Amino acid sequence: MLALLAGLLFAGLSGAAPRALVVQNEPHLQHARALVAAALAAGGVEAELVDAPHGNERRNLHMISDGHVHVDMMPVTPARLRLVREGRLRMIPIPLDRGLLGYRINLLLERRRDMLAGVRSAADLRRFNMGQNVGWMDVEVYRGAGIATKEIKDWADGEFALQMEAGLLDLFPLGLEETLTHFLPHFRKKFPQLTIDPHVIIRYPWYRFVWVSPKADADEVYDALSRGFKMLVDSGEFLRIWERYRRVPSPDVLRGRVVIDIDNPFYGPELVPPAWRWLQILPEAP
Repeated sequence: MLALLAGLLFAGLSGAAPRALVVQNEPHLQHARALVAAALAAGGVEAELVDAPHGNERRNLHMISDGHVHVDMMPVTPARLRLVREGRLRMIPIPLDRGLLGYRINLLLERRRDMLAGVRSAADLRRFNMGQNVGWMDVEVYRGAGIATKEIKDWADGEFALQMEAGLLDLFPLGLEETLTHFLPHFRKKFPQLTIDPHVIIRYPWYRFVWVSPKADADEVYDALSRGFKMLVDSGEFLRIWERYRRVPSPDVLRGRVVIDIDNPFYGPELVPPAWRWLQILPEAP
C-alpha cells in the first residue's frame, strides 16, 4: 500500500495534470472533502483526489507527517499542534464543522435511553463509563474531567453497542450534527438497539481543521489551499458547499437538554483565526 501511495505522490508531481493527491475520505467527511476539492480548484491546482487508507488517529498522523498522505481533515490534537510547531505538519485552521464538533451527544442503548435523566453536571457524568476511538483527544478531555473513558478499536459501524450490551460501556459521545446527519442512521443499520440520549449535551472547544503534509512535494498544495479557502469564505461558496452535505441542527435539539461545559485542557476558541470565527454555529435552546 505504501509503495502504491508513493507512486501516486511522485506521479502527481511529474508535470501531468491533474495532480494525483492522496486525501482522507470517510463517509462522514463528504463535506470536508468537497471543501478541500473546491479550495484546491479555487487556489489554482487541478487535482485527482485518491483515497487515503483508513486508520485510527495514530496511523493517520504517521501517514501524513511522513508524506504518504497529502491532506487529511482531522480534529485538532496536542500531537498535531506539536508537529506543526516542529515543522513536521502544516495546518489550515478553517473550522470545517463550523464549531459543531464541540457539541457532543451521547449514543446509548434504547433500553437505557433515560439513563442520564438526572445528570446536571460533569460530576454527575462520572458515574458512567464512556467509550472513544483509540487515539482520539476526547479521551484526555473526558478523563481530565474525571469521567472514566475506555479506548475502543472498532467503532465506525457502531460496534461499541456490543460492549454496551455486555455492560462494559454506557455511553459513546460524538459530534451533535454529524451524529444526527450520519452516524445514528448508519449505526442503526447493524445495531438498531442504538439511540441518542435526550437529556444532555456535552460542550467543549473542539475543531476539525485541514492538515497538509510537511514534505516539499506538498508545498503547492498548501499554498493553493491557503488561497482557496480564503476565496471560498469571501465568496460565500464555503457555506454553500457545507450546506449541501450538512445541516444546522434545529434549536429543538437542545430543548430539554442540559448543556454541560467541560474544559479542553489543550486549547480554546482562540485557535480559530478571527477572520473565520464567524463561520461557527453556536446552537441555543429555543
